[in-house]
Amino acid sequence: MAAAVAACLAAPPAARADVATLDGSPLNVYADGLGAIQVRYDGQASGLFYDPEQDPAHAGLEIKEGRRYYRLQDGLDTATGRTGVTGPVVGGAGTPAQTLHSVYRVGADLQVDETIAYTNGNPFLDLHYVIANTSGAATTFRAGELADLYVGDNDSGNGVIRPLPPRFVGGRDPVTGLVLGLQEQTPWLGFQEGEFGAVFDNFGAGGLNNTVDPETPDNGAGAEWAVALAPGQSRALDVRWLLAAPAPPGTVSPTGGIAVPGVLPPPVAGKTVNLKVAKGKVRIKLPGTKRFVELTEPRQVPVGTVIDTTHGRVTLTSAADTGGVTQHAWFYRGIFKVGQTRGAKPVTDLTLAGPKPSCKATRPAHASAAKKKKPKTRRLWGDGSGAFRTTGQFSAATVRGTRWVVIDSCRGTLTQVRSGVVSVRDFRRHKTVLVRAGRQYLARKPK
Repeated sequence: MAAAVAACLAAPPAARADVATLDGSPLNVYADGLGAIQVRYDGQASGLFYDPEQDPAHAGLEIKEGRRYYRLQDGLDTATGRTGVTGPVVGGAGTPAQTLHSVYRVGADLQVDETIAYTNGNPFLDLHYVIANTSGAATTFRAGELADLYVGDNDSGNGVIRPLPPRFVGGRDPVTGLVLGLQEQTPWLGFQEGEFGAVFDNFGAGGLNNTVDPETPDNGAGAEWAVALAPGQSRALDVRWLLAAPAPPGTVSPTGGIAVPGVLPPPVAGKTVNLKVAKGKVRIKLPGTKRFVELTEPRQVPVGTVIDTTHGRVTLTSAADTGGVTQHAWFYRGIFKVGQTRGAKPVTDLTLAGPKPSCKATRPAHASAAKKKKPKTRRLWGDGSGAFRTTGQFSAATVRGTRWVVIDSCRGTLTQVRSGVVSVRDFRRHKTVLVRAGRQYLARKPK
């Protein structure tokens, strides 16, 4: 522990601006000019975000650009990879409608123009971000508004959601019934409510997982957007925080048999995964059943489910650990059975499950009939990152963040890699081979 603290203290300090205060009624807003905020009610010592004694808190804007993660906090360091340009400056001080305006750089490519707006008497706060690409090349990234919530003057709350537009996601104080969270303004790519560490970790990995935890964990909530910018281009994002406010009509907690469209409980390591149709037609066959049914809504299914993506694409979300962190990838153009190992670092296994390749020689008179009955190959494409493994007849491919395909044929199991790196385990030769982008490996069928 002492070594870890020493390492954090030794980290170079982030470039920080002075904290400015918007003195409203009844809300008071604190901003550091680098994307972090805190909010307090008049006469209340504790802030609405954790740490309640700090200004600002662990709340605000984060960005994931490729492998670069510009987080609000990294140990004892804050606002890593950010540099203030101007502000924060209070506008309209002493009037009923005030603003806090800042401009700051995030990494080498992005500049953020941030305006926080508050009108006296309201239990909500609006933020307007304009994110510009100041580099000479195109860039893509995810922007997220995230917070470690301090609901009801304590560090826990029941997860709730309003599933209809405008959506709301956050925590509810079980004593007062008031909510703290995000109300959709610019349409979200994804959202998540649950243990705060899992929310931030998922954003920094593959993205938020569209789940709500109805229990009372150490509450966190977030929403995210996907952004693609050409050189010199910018994108505006609008955010609203409801702060100890009455719950919007239709807000529910997905528990006690309540079905919430589009919202699933978190997947459980070694037991369940979450599925959502990304494109086309996807069918599933649950363990113990004999027929495929079409997947039309997001659904949690047990491991052992067979998934047919021959004519579609499915987003598969699984547990990445036992602490609530998840991972997701897209699978398509194949049939597979999903499984997952247990333990602290579970591996999600996708075993090819379509008809096995027909490799028997056929007489000419029956060749056309045989061709119709059985294919010469079966395959599955995957695209994503995390602990995913695609298993064919003669090898298994474990990904490291990539796009790949595994093909069973009469020759053996072929793994082709379009991007990233795949670790292939050859069952016959008892060896592991690293296959990089543009390469392939054939695990040959035994003679």
